[in-house]
Amino acid sequence: MIIDELFHLKDYAGLHPAFETIARFLETHEWDTMADGRYDFGFEGGWVNLQTVVPKTEGQAVLEAHRRMIDVQVPLSCVERMGYAPCPSDGETVYDAEKDIAFYKQPFDTVVTVHCGMFAVFFPQDAHAPGITAETLRKAVFKLPLLETTRT
Repeated sequence: MIIDELFHLKDYAGLHPAFETIARFLETHEWDTMADGRYDFGFEGGWVNLQTVVPKTEGQAVLEAHRRMIDVQVPLSCVERMGYAPCPSDGETVYDAEKDIAFYKQPFDTVVTVHCGMFAVFFPQDAHAPGITAETLRKAVFKLPLLETTRT
């Protein structure tokens, strides 16, 4: 997991070349005028989901993880808190291969805070419970294909 300011996103291009592409995309798009939905951001095999998330509590948030994709989550409208845990070795309820998502029953004991102007990166080993917020949240979730250099 990585949490940092958007200003530093390009600094992570050595981990995955899409980080630089995401930074350019964020700089050149007006999020307020874009509808929720899936968009191509210019990196083969990747996309961004622009979404509006209803408020939820820590107790309502559920751990999830992905096997083939890396998430780069960017809150756009307000502070977002996200639960975190290393991917549990058991307790996976269901893995949906088409959507590349697994959910876990385990609770999380770590919560990170991501402000507007920041981002959080979750690799396949990082279970995360996004969307913990007291108000409606607008966010962008970039999905990056896992490359040989990013496999753990």
